[in-house]
Amino acid sequence: MVGWFLTPSQVKCAAVRPMARVGGLMALVLAAAASTASAEPMLDSGLASSLDVIVKGKITASCRLSGGGDIDFGELTGGQQVEADFGLSCNVPFDISFQSQSGGLAHVTKPRGEGPFAGRLGYTLNVAIPTINPNPAVMSGTFDSENLIAKKTLSSGEGIAQGGGRIRILTNRPSESGLLAGEYSEVLNITLAPRV
Repeated sequence: MVGWFLTPSQVKCAAVRPMARVGGLMALVLAAAASTASAEPMLDSGLASSLDVIVKGKITASCRLSGGGDIDFGELTGGQQVEADFGLSCNVPFDISFQSQSGGLAHVTKPRGEGPFAGRLGYTLNVAIPTINPNPAVMSGTFDSENLIAKKTLSSGEGIAQGGGRIRILTNRPSESGLLAGEYSEVLNITLAPRV
């Protein structure tokens, strides 16, 4: 089988030139001319030289808090300070709340004390949490343990977590009479709430 490759200019010339021979070649030239004539307007009919491709995806909101455990002050003399880190991963703005169960380190069996001896030792809680929005910042708060019986909340605004956080607990000085002998404990609840 023999084929021909004709450029559009050859096809136009062949279509207008009289041909002595009518047959398969003439039909081929006429078919090529008709095909070329109908293809030319398509090239000029506004076909774009570029196109846009839309690519989509999503990231699910995620907020996690980790850490916790025991902090042991040992002998309660007052004016003692401890620090503890906690893990915080939140890819959306968030609120974080702190609440004291006892309002201080409370005597296990006699939190109201006995006689002149107190049964509770208050403390101050300092909180520092790095955030980013888009610049780094630190959200912080300072709370007295007595006020923490009612939940206290810090907001990241429009920022997201940039790592973990740190709490620092500084115990108050005991009253003049001192503290009742025995074991003391406190539960500090930390609650994380994402704002989606």
